[in-house]
Amino acid sequence: MQHNTYFSEEKKKWFFILKIFLFAGLVIRFYHFFYDRSLWMDEVYLSSSLLKTSYLDLATKPLYYQQKAPIGFLWLVRFMVETFGNTELCLRTIPLISGIVSMFLFVPVSRYFLSKPGAVLATGILCISPALVYHSVEIKQYSTELLATILSLYLFIKYSQKNDIKNMLVWGICGALILWFSYSAIFILAGIAIGLSAFYLVTKNIKQFSISIIPFGFWLISFAINYFLFTHKHAESQWIAYWFRSYHNFMPFPPTSFTDTKWFFINVYRMMDYPLGLLWNFNSTPSVFGIIVKLPFIPIALLLAGAYAFIKGSKTNALTIFVPVILTFIASGLELYPLTERFWVFISPVFILMIANGFSYIAEKFRFGKWTVLFFLLVIAPALIQSAAFMMNPEQFYVHKKSFQREALLFVNRNYSPGDAVYVYWNNLPGYKLYKLMYPLKYTAIEGEDQRKFAQSYGDYDQRLNADFSKFSKGKRVWLIYNTRFLTDIGDRIDEPFWYYKDRQNPTDHLFKEFMKMGRPVRKFVSADVTVYLFELHKTN
Repeated sequence: MQHNTYFSEEKKKWFFILKIFLFAGLVIRFYHFFYDRSLWMDEVYLSSSLLKTSYLDLATKPLYYQQKAPIGFLWLVRFMVETFGNTELCLRTIPLISGIVSMFLFVPVSRYFLSKPGAVLATGILCISPALVYHSVEIKQYSTELLATILSLYLFIKYSQKNDIKNMLVWGICGALILWFSYSAIFILAGIAIGLSAFYLVTKNIKQFSISIIPFGFWLISFAINYFLFTHKHAESQWIAYWFRSYHNFMPFPPTSFTDTKWFFINVYRMMDYPLGLLWNFNSTPSVFGIIVKLPFIPIALLLAGAYAFIKGSKTNALTIFVPVILTFIASGLELYPLTERFWVFISPVFILMIANGFSYIAEKFRFGKWTVLFFLLVIAPALIQSAAFMMNPEQFYVHKKSFQREALLFVNRNYSPGDAVYVYWNNLPGYKLYKLMYPLKYTAIEGEDQRKFAQSYGDYDQRLNADFSKFSKGKRVWLIYNTRFLTDIGDRIDEPFWYYKDRQNPTDHLFKEFMKMGRPVRKFVSADVTVYLFELHKTN
């Protein structure tokens, strides 16, 4: 009786911890959602199409600024905007819903693959990982991609053991629909199909293999239609491939040097931080010591232990976990899918399952008993602490993505006087054009021409800018708006043209100096990305 009571109490304890994490995940997501930070440039790029483009054009025409997103996601967000209005909150509602559903749907998925403590750890990581929270309140498709992965795993749990036509049809149709809302779901669904098919053939379970052709065939047909209608245009973007190649975001395939080999260690290390949030990011020293104090060996060791435990366990479960990862790496090696930061998000549930499985395996093997909770806290503490810190100081929430676009443009709006001219430099035009649609700005700006590709030097460039400057030179005051963080345009090659970037200073400093020749600054708004100056122009005879 006491033995049964102990296990009953254990279940209640872990269930209580699970409820805390789910509640915390909700609170954190709603907090950042209603904090309503300004759209940053990546969001601006995609939102420009969502606000300006019809359903038909979203399906048939290229998106603005060479953006890419699944058609199902685009239509859902477009529906929210048309129904509830052109606001940041409406734009971010679908990612928020996706993030919330992901949390709760991950509970049965993790319970299927893991023991009770491991399932709670896995769900906890998914609920409070800062990056996964961030993408739940960002108007990009990554939160929906995360949900697609979890939903694909859930469907595997629900239907993989069935052997009747009705259930196979339902599984096939559901999987086929997922592919219209997620590009990366193909890695998960194809991994499941390949893994199960291989298992059935090796075990000579021809009956199950034959009936499984129904859902797998649906997925293949759905992917083929979607690919030839939409996805192939994105996969063939040479500029995007060039950009990711330049920053070594594709897996070296095959690795031919020590530098290539280092790519794997570096990227696994970075993945533990973003998107998993399992590094102790309290020392930013770029050194071996700085890396060591982040304790990356804890989640990495758990990842390896969890992979080993999966291999020792159910073969179908192991194939479902490993084959999608292998396909993802192969796609990266073929330069079809970059692996960096946000592009890990969709596959993060698989790595979370491995880490949590490693936690369970080690806790049971070494019989931690009552110390299991302390081990649990050691693993999840970095994500907990970082998420709490970002709630206390939301302006630091992934500060490299923090924008003050809205604040800068509204600062001008509040202080604008009739007769003022407003000049927006070319590198902040996407933000201005979008927020002009979203807010009743009192001013219509002079839109700066990007003359870099036509000029040969700064002297030549300045001459060409005079065509813009002449539009306000006879006035008394002009507002200058420019971006100090986004210094290139879509389609640019890195650091080209050379003369524009060669001095290792921010090119907008040169722009400011040119304005100083025309007048004196009397007001300013300086932020991490968007800068505003009000100039009183010199009187001319």
